[in-house]
Amino acid sequence: MLNDNFKIAVVIVTFNRCDELVKTISAIKNQGIIEYDIIVINNNSTDNTKNILDSNYKNIQSIHLNENIASAGGFSKGMQTAFEKGYDWVWLFNDDSRPVEGSLKSILTHLNSDKIQIGLLKIANKDENNKAVLLYWNGVRKPVSVDVSNEIVQTDLITFDGCIISKKTIEKIGYCDPLYFMGTYEFDYCLKAKDAGIGVYTLPNGLIEDGKLGGKNGTPPWRQYYNTRNHLWLALNRKSFVIFKGWLIREIKYTLSIILSGDKKIMRLVFKLRAIRDAFLNKRGKRYDPVKYK
Repeated sequence: MLNDNFKIAVVIVTFNRCDELVKTISAIKNQGIIEYDIIVINNNSTDNTKNILDSNYKNIQSIHLNENIASAGGFSKGMQTAFEKGYDWVWLFNDDSRPVEGSLKSILTHLNSDKIQIGLLKIANKDENNKAVLLYWNGVRKPVSVDVSNEIVQTDLITFDGCIISKKTIEKIGYCDPLYFMGTYEFDYCLKAKDAGIGVYTLPNGLIEDGKLGGKNGTPPWRQYYNTRNHLWLALNRKSFVIFKGWLIREIKYTLSIILSGDKKIMRLVFKLRAIRDAFLNKRGKRYDPVKYK
């Protein structure tokens, strides 16, 4: 690897975005990462993803799953694979997010610090004003825009795209929970880290490109199901009034938006009711297939 002191694995979770995946692999290799240290979790893609990986990237550690276990399951599998192979750090990406020039170099300057040896370090995304976005927590995520900087900031939350996690963190709190399926798993992981006294940090230099393709055409009804269910389940599981209050305010806001101006009103409201029911009944995991309800 780029540093003899520790081994870094890169995990990419992908589903039906082979063109974006190729761009992300190229960007990661441009950081100096060799193919053998790249792990791709292919969530049972139905496009040309498998053929491209097997034909053009034979040295990449490609894991082709028999079903789509979404981002929570994919990252959990990737973290497990990297941990079991003895890597010291695992650097996580969605297939539509990728590092830009200097990204890994900026991370390496901080990994040996006392703060980061056990912890999570996330490269911040930029907003439309070219500011770096930090995430804080008060029952819901609260974004705060700051000037771009190479000085790390302790935050409450991170998202996994562009986040590097230490082996020591995984030893303490395990992998992210695959039963979230989609959404909230990152917040859950950060709260577990805080419970264990593990630092969550953000590097606000914006050296990451995020296509945000998952939200390109708005939030589909099936995704609203998982957002509603998982956030409420987190509140119930942690017996947290603060999280429940945050969830309730958020749900009132989005439900009113559906009623007043949303498309597929009945479907969205039905999904939300099912989500609330399932959270109270502890029904988790993959309940509705995104492909079927897209």
